[in-house]
Amino acid sequence: MNNVHNQEPTIFHVTHWKAGSQWLHRILRDIALDRIVAPQLFEKQFLIEPIVAGAIYPTVYVTKEQFESVPLPTGSKKFVVIRDLRDTLVSAYFSIRYSHAVIDKSLAEWRERLEASDIGSGLLMLMEEWLPSSARIQESWVKSGENIVRYEDLLQNDFEILEQVFIQQCGLSIGTERLREIVHDNRFENATGGRKPGEENRDSHERKGIAGDWRNYFTSGVTKNFNAQYGTLLVSAGYDLAD
Repeated sequence: MNNVHNQEPTIFHVTHWKAGSQWLHRILRDIALDRIVAPQLFEKQFLIEPIVAGAIYPTVYVTKEQFESVPLPTGSKKFVVIRDLRDTLVSAYFSIRYSHAVIDKSLAEWRERLEASDIGSGLLMLMEEWLPSSARIQESWVKSGENIVRYEDLLQNDFEILEQVFIQQCGLSIGTERLREIVHDNRFENATGGRKPGEENRDSHERKGIAGDWRNYFTSGVTKNFNAQYGTLLVSAGYDLAD
């Protein structure tokens, strides 16, 4: 980081995997690239390395307990984003199977197993082995009672929500018109070269850009298993439980 803005608040974007984190990362980079601390595997940039005062930390995948275990600069700000865990699971399935760079051994093993099974079996496997980490993060923040931004609301009302979060809540030094331009430029259609939300490209990290896609892939068996394991959390996070 070439220039640290020590007079600016240190800002943390706390979230779990597959909850629009790269979308918001791009927006934050466009707002203040010189303040961005790049994410690292296993959250080393947050949990291990010293916190840089005045920096912006996108995509911090940590529970509330982990977040509070790290000494933070005075005046630090954070915002928390969650997503329906059913869509989180489906998004992870397509990302792990098709589009995500193979960055560690576990991802390579999951991809091999997903390629050898049908989607229902693949979703059940990831529900047991991959989803718990995201669920723990989400549950810790939902239980805290703190303000949470839902990914689904961002899809419907991105500028108004981000104006409140970035400018009013976090104190980012950006005008509303410039923020509007950046948000517009990073919407799904613009980020994908013209694809409309819902138009799928399985080989792209921006695969589909919609909420509720889980309904296209959850069988009755997947739904039953999901509801048994995560139904209580789903409801407490403000989502409707499907039979």
